[in-house]
This record gives sequence, C-alpha cells and structure tokens, in this order.
Amino acid sequence: MSSQLDAIERLFRDDDPATVALVKEQLLLRGEAAVDDLRDLVNADSAIVAAHAQEVLHTIAGKKSACTLEALCKLDSEIPLEQACWLIAASLLPWLDIEEFKETLNEWSFEVKKRLQNAPNEPLKVLTEYLNGGLGFDGNVDDYYIHENSLLPCMMESRKGLPLTLTLLYMFVGQRAGIPVHGVNLPGHFIARCGETYFDPFHSGRVLSIADCADILARQQIELSDEHLENPSSRQILARLLANLSHAYDIEDSKWQKQMVGRWLALVIGSGVE
Repeated sequence: MSSQLDAIERLFRDDDPATVALVKEQLLLRGEAAVDDLRDLVNADSAIVAAHAQEVLHTIAGKKSACTLEALCKLDSEIPLEQACWLIAASLLPWLDIEEFKETLNEWSFEVKKRLQNAPNEPLKVLTEYLNGGLGFDGNVDDYYIHENSLLPCMMESRKGLPLTLTLLYMFVGQRAGIPVHGVNLPGHFIARCGETYFDPFHSGRVLSIADCADILARQQIELSDEHLENPSSRQILARLLANLSHAYDIEDSKWQKQMVGRWLALVIGSGVE
C-alpha cells in the first residue's frame, strides 16, 4: 500500500470525528482522482476504514450522476427518459447497482419477446400478463406518496409504483421487446397507450375506453379533449416525475433530496423549447 493510502487509512481510524470528516471532505474535493485509492481502501482489513471509503465513493458517484443529469435537463431538446430515470436514482441512492437493474430490465424484456412468439397479434396482452400477472407490478394504493414509488429501481424491487412510473416500466420493457407503448399525460392520473388501445398500468393494466378516460377527468371537473390524449414529450413526462418525487420528499421532510429534485425540475421546465 502506498504512503498516501497508509495516511488515509490511518486518518480514517482516528477517534476524532472532526478529523475523519475533514479527510472525507478533502477526498470529495479530489473527486474522480480519489476513486482508485478509495476502491483499494474498501478492501481494507478494517471494517471502519472500508465503511468510510465506501461512503465517500458513493458520494462521489452520486455527484457525478447528478452532474450528468443536470446536463441532460439543460438540453434544448428531448431528454432520453430511461437514462434520466437511472440518473435520478443514482444521484439520490448512489449505493444502488444501476447496471444490475438494467440487466433485470433486459431479462424481463427478453421473456416478453419469447412469449410474443406465441401471440404476435396480442402484444399488449402479453406485456400486461407478464408484468402484472407474472411479476406482480401494480399500483401502490397503500403507500401512494412514498418517494420509492417514483424511483425506477425501487419500484422494480417492490413491484409497486405510481401511474407514471408503472407506465415508464411498460414503455421501457415494451421498447426492448418491440412493443411501442406511449404515455398519456391525463391530469391527475397518468395512463398508457399501445397502438390505439389505452390502458392503466396502475390498475392491473386494465384496458380503458375513451369514456373511461373521460370519467377519470370528470372526477376532477375536467372535460376530456383531444389534447389530453396526445403523446406527451419526454420533457413533460420527466417534469411530472420530478414533481411527484418532490412532493414525496416534501411529505417525508427530506430537505436535501427535495432541494436537489427541485433544481432538476426547474432546469427541465426552464430549458425546454416548448
């Protein structure tokens, strides 16, 4: 181990919290330049040293993801939705293995493609029967306002989410499997469309008629118009996702998370061409 690693390890073992905090601050200032050293320290014999090194690594990774996300939000163009979803999660929960979740999404999509071979004319039925019937994805009616409902990896683990995030799951899996699914930005209740068929991922993927869509809006004293059924832009979808997440963090009194999400939301709204 180099003298620099020896010094960091020695300081991480210090009993003075202020000393440890100062070391972490200096490592964070080094950013990516400190990553190799920190990765070595994660394998240190001391559990305390390893834990401190892992914490700093997570913080550096979170900051990097947040910077990448901000750059996307500032684009004067459409935003790649799936990439944005992964970056949001990686920024707020940097200890998650995002690559593992991506691979899981690929596996689910591969299974849908296999099933589609036996029912090529019923893509929506195949998709819904697998995601809802097979994997158990559905609306989280019991804990609607928790932040996990708006984070793709958390929703993949719990199999519960909001109308919007469940629709995104259908979109991402469908895209990989060759099934075009689009979001429908109905006020108060986000739904999905596959071809000319509207459906509701939050309620077991049930098929919706135009009258059903009108009923959803009528409960809010809104009259359905053609504009409500248009495909929203990726920027509009991301803005709604971030607004949901901000509201959840507000309820949970998670201040720094709400501040970060609020910044992203302002960038998405302020940088758009619409």
